[in-house]
Amino acid sequence: MIDPNGQTVPLDLTVMLPAYKEAATLRDILPAIKAAAAALTPNFEVLILDTQTAVDDTAEVCAINGVRHVWRSGGNQYGDAIRTGIAEARGTHLLCMDADGSHSASYFASMWAGRERYDIVIGSRYVPGGHTENPAVLIWMSYVVNLTFRAVFNIHAKDVTNSFRLYRTAILKPMRLESNDFDILEEILIKAVTHRPSARVGEVPVTFGRRKAGESKRKLLQFAVGYLTTLRRLRKFQMAARREMETQ
Repeated sequence: MIDPNGQTVPLDLTVMLPAYKEAATLRDILPAIKAAAAALTPNFEVLILDTQTAVDDTAEVCAINGVRHVWRSGGNQYGDAIRTGIAEARGTHLLCMDADGSHSASYFASMWAGRERYDIVIGSRYVPGGHTENPAVLIWMSYVVNLTFRAVFNIHAKDVTNSFRLYRTAILKPMRLESNDFDILEEILIKAVTHRPSARVGEVPVTFGRRKAGESKRKLLQFAVGYLTTLRRLRKFQMAARREMETQ
């Protein structure tokens, strides 16, 4: 946003959606996302993180809806999209959500309301009032993963794996994020709460819906096999962050 003097003025909000073959769903959800963001502040942007090269007509859908389209850099993995989005975000707050329709813009207001009290507001499936429409096996796996991450990394939140979050962007910009898959979500929380002062994390209840189209990018067998490896790697991130804090 440019002021009358030609100076760049930070936006209040960036709504960021990593997208991989999600053009069909984006056609349906972008109008609601724009309307919900506009109800919070007139100074917002919607940022779509597409693949490195076109795999569908996501760019055209973005142009039709008047939202920013950015090709992700570094690779086509989820972590690459998150890193690209953080670098590109112009808002003082960054709301990250999935592009498959499982996250509803109807929760923007309740998440936005917590921005002064918390540095990270998680749209949570597991606080009172929260709900998930996933199959039982996914709910069970999510429960085990969340319980483990809370215990191992001392994260005081019930839903540490949901990507539906509102961040104060300033805490994300300096982070050197290394994860390439969905575990980048846990890496962000670990580094945010290990930092001093520790980030304030809050949760608001949401319903996690079934994806509207396409195929899930989360592979159950792959995730199960890599679970312990992920824990060990994230534990290294935590210890490195603690050592960095001790030397400052």
